[in-house]
Order: sequence, then structure tokens, then C-alpha cells
Amino acid sequence: MTPNSQPKIHVERMMYRSTVSVSGESAASYALVKLIPAGAGAGKSLPLNLCIVLDVSGSMYEEDGTGKSRLIRIQEAALSAVQKLKPTDHLSIVAFAHDCQTVLPATPLSNQAAILDVINRIDRFDVDPGGTAMDQGILMGLTEVEKNHGPGKLAQLMVLTDGETSGEHHCRDLARQAASKKIKFDVIGVGTEWNQALIKDLAKLAEGSWGYIDVNDANAADRLFSERFESLASAGFLDVEMKVRAMKDIKIKRIRQVVPDIKDLNATEPEERMFLAKLGTLERDGSTRYIIDLSLPKRPDGKFAIAQLEVTWDTGAGRLSTGMVPLEVTYGQQGYVNAEVAKHIDEVQIFEANKNLQQAIASNDTEAAKQAAQTIEKKAELMGPRAARKTMLAKQVLAELNVGGRVSKKTQLAVDDVARSVEDNN
Repeated sequence: MTPNSQPKIHVERMMYRSTVSVSGESAASYALVKLIPAGAGAGKSLPLNLCIVLDVSGSMYEEDGTGKSRLIRIQEAALSAVQKLKPTDHLSIVAFAHDCQTVLPATPLSNQAAILDVINRIDRFDVDPGGTAMDQGILMGLTEVEKNHGPGKLAQLMVLTDGETSGEHHCRDLARQAASKKIKFDVIGVGTEWNQALIKDLAKLAEGSWGYIDVNDANAADRLFSERFESLASAGFLDVEMKVRAMKDIKIKRIRQVVPDIKDLNATEPEERMFLAKLGTLERDGSTRYIIDLSLPKRPDGKFAIAQLEVTWDTGAGRLSTGMVPLEVTYGQQGYVNAEVAKHIDEVQIFEANKNLQQAIASNDTEAAKQAAQTIEKKAELMGPRAARKTMLAKQVLAELNVGGRVSKKTQLAVDDVARSVEDNN
């Protein structure tokens, strides 16, 4: 690949207000940073090394509201989704319950017949169904992925379970190890009986994502598999990091991703006033957006650089960089609010209120749960049609609390899921 065809990332940035006025010693503000793939090389996808780690314990054979067992629904979704991968990608499958087994060693997608055969026969392998040892499945999955891991390859685990598991501490250790080896996790709950706190922890520790398959939604498995496989097939930038070097007296409070979905990022401060946020794997043809929470000091009127941004990523043969890009603020009379930034702030505030809601539900604090749900409802109603589902679910929470004093697991999961979604990306 010639230097001119190397994949590039274009950085756009804008402030919450066109001009800021700080009357006290400091004032809170926000910056929106957009990362947009650019250049001829941005159209090239990365080779994928994927392992599906699948729970085949006895409960996966249960039928829910769809007339099909959970396992059959996942089989059908996987059979359809593998068509989205490239012939040069590799797929392995580990089945786990009380014990575990590699039922498909890493196999190129060009050998599709062998892959489809194993998926079709996933319930016929010699795995003891009497338990859920997810830690053993993850360990075997990591071992399989590492056999085919190398520079410039996207290594990924997709872990699916419908229940509680033994070895939680070991699962968390394995997630940390995976992140250190640049192997990401997607952790998917099936139904409602899985350990929500554990799955979220694993996704965060392994710098991946979490999700769930609604047992009563006939299309949920197909939709989730299709979205995740499309995203993996579109990966174009590995191990992306954003460095934010703040100028004197500027404070960086937090960095969040807000598109394609909302999530907190693992940001560290390796040296004074320099923050490092790990962004993970970015798609080759889709922009991502981030909100930086700032504290600005009092200054005279004029334009000032308040930070320097740099985005770097792994090419497999070294790292590329956007170079240092200034983040600037104009001081003066209080200016207009940027509608695009404000929209993302609204979404983030609902995301934060949902955290309070989930904590209150977990601790059986009915009054705190009502207050958090009311906050979500009011904010979502102000946002109008683009937050209609958030409004509906907040009302559902309040109705369940008023009738029975508790929130159903199904509603709780739906609220948690929709809170991180961005219903209008335009």
C-alpha cells in the first residue's frame, strides 16, 4: 500500500457554544469530536479472526414466546449472519455448559460447508449440559483465537449465555487478559436470567460491547447477529486511541462515545494534563463521535487553544496518526448553543439518569427509581419524536413501580438497552 492510499481519519471538532463567557473562576463546557474515515485506504476491511463462545446448557433448549428453542434461534441467526463475512476471514466455535469443547477450530470462511455443518450440528457434540462454566468457554475461545492472531488482524470473541455462571472472578480476569492482548469481547445475554452486572463488566474490561436477545422477539437473534457481523466485517481501524493534551488550567473531566451508541470510555492520565482514551476498533466507512466534558477557566475575550488532540491507530506494521489537532474556544459574550452538540448532551443526560435508575432497581430503592424514571421521561419528552421509545419505556417503569413496586426484568433490560442507543444520528 502506497503512503497516499493509507487509511486516514479526519478529525472535526466543535464546541457547545459559539463563544463562552466565564463569570466565575471556571465553567463547565463540552466539545464534540467527530472521527471520519478518509482516503482511498479507508475502503479496505481488516481480516477477521472470530470465535463464537456459545452456551449449550440445558436451559438453551427451552422454548420461549417464539415457538423455537433459544439454541435453534441462535443457530438460524448464525447460519444467516456468516454470509456477511469474507472468504479470508476465520471463524471458530466453542460450545460450553458444565464443560466445554472446540467444535470448530479456526476455519477460513472459504470453507463455508464445514462451518455451516458444525452450526447445524451444534446440539450433537459431547458437551455435558448440566451447568454453565462460561469462564472455561472463554478460556478455550481465547486459546483458539490466539492460534490465528497476528498484526493487522481483528481478533474477537462473541460470547452468548442465557444463565448465571460459575467462575465469575475468572471471567473478569480473562476479560482483562483479552484486552491486554488486543482481543475484544462481545457478550450477549439470551432471555432475562443472565447476570447483567457480570456481562456489562466483561464487555467493559475487554473493551467490547454487551447486548441481549429478547426471548419473546422472534427477530431479535437475527437482528443482533446481522448487526454485529456487519460491524465486524466493516472494521477498518484497529486499536484506535485518542490523546487529549489539555493546556494549563483546562480540566478534562470525562470522555464519552456518543455515536454509534453511548458508552463510557476507559480514559487514563498517563502524564499530567494528557488524557488517553481507548476507542477500540472503528469501521472503515462510518463516523464516530465523542463528547469531552471540560472545565474552562476565566480568560479575556479572544480565541484560545485549550487542548491538542491526536488520534492514532494500528496498521499491523506500526501506528498511524492524524497529527496534533487544536481544540479552540472563543471567549466573549455568551454565544448560541450548537444544536448538534446539545442533542448529544441530551442523550448523555438520559444515559446518566438510566445509571441511577439501574442502581436504584438493584438496591430496591423504589423512590430513587421513580425519581430517575421521571428524569428520563421529562428529558425524553423535551427531545420529542427522536426520543419516543425512551419516553415510552420511562412511562412503563413508572407504571410498574406504581402498581407493584418493582420493575420487571424485561422492562429493566429494555430501558438499559435503549438508554445507550442514539435514535437519530443525523
